Amino acid sequence: MSEGFYIGLDPSASSSKPSGICVLNRKGVIVLVGKWFEFSEITEKLNSLIGNVKVVAIDGPLQPPHELDRCCFSSKSIICEHQQTTPYKGRYCEQLLLRKGYRCFVTSKNSFAKKWVERCFILNDFIKDSGFRIIEVFPYATRKILFPDLEGKKQYTSFRIRLQSRLNHFGINFPIHHKIYTHDELDSILASITGLLDAQGKSEILGDDLDGYIVIPRLSKPPISLSHI
Repeated sequence: MSEGFYIGLDPSASSSKPSGICVLNRKGVIVLVGKWFEFSEITEKLNSLIGNVKVVAIDGPLQPPHELDRCCFSSKSIICEHQQTTPYKGRYCEQLLLRKGYRCFVTSKNSFAKKWVERCFILNDFIKDSGFRIIEVFPYATRKILFPDLEGKKQYTSFRIRLQSRLNHFGINFPIHHKIYTHDELDSILASITGLLDAQGKSEILGDDLDGYIVIPRLSKPPISLSHI
């Protein structure tokens, strides 16, 4: 595998709240992990990597369900006539996640986080216009697949410490080993790992052309691991 960087982004619902970013190299070394608020900060952080960014993995929906449109998720008071006629709410890729047992956000017209959904759509446009390849990922599923016995809530410090320890044993090299990272930062790390595993051919792609795709690690025996090649 050629040299390159795998970017993970965990966007929040607005620029007033911190979002997570991770830059991972193919050997599992975290080159950068931290927070961002405005989209412009992302390109500022990645400018020095242009030409070497293999993929940007975003934790969030990149498009609406095929029967809906962006107006269905607008933060403005817009009344639209779009309706889903599918036997399920949200996107097909989300239904496949649910069928596999991974609880996930469903991108439906009555979603409780429309502001976040709308920002994810805009982020997708921004990153695409910046010339980067993008995939949609789901860090929760990544964590459950890589560490199925690890239980807990990411809001708790004790759980994040255990998750960092497992990531370290998995092959991730943290820049500051004694630091306890935020859940936004850890989700961005899991997103970047998914991008790297996808490049290594160790991923499963869920979805279709109509509703888009979500990339998750592929279950395997023995358990999946980073191959430093």
